[in-house]
Amino acid sequence: MIIYKKSFDFTASDDELYDYVEKMIDVMVGDIDPKVEFDFENDENHRYVNFKILNKVLH
Repeated sequence: MIIYKKSFDFTASDDELYDYVEKMIDVMVGDIDPKVEFDFENDENHRYVNFKILNKVLH
């Protein structure tokens, strides 16, 4: 599994996070069968989108 973590300022809206996810999916659709997972988390200063490409896609 490959994991990418994109950080956003804590004040980023949910729409901004979802727009990022949509763009990532759009990029992948033409390249590979998109078997991915997205996870959202945050801390005191940032919000994060974790983008995971599952192993099946890499082989």
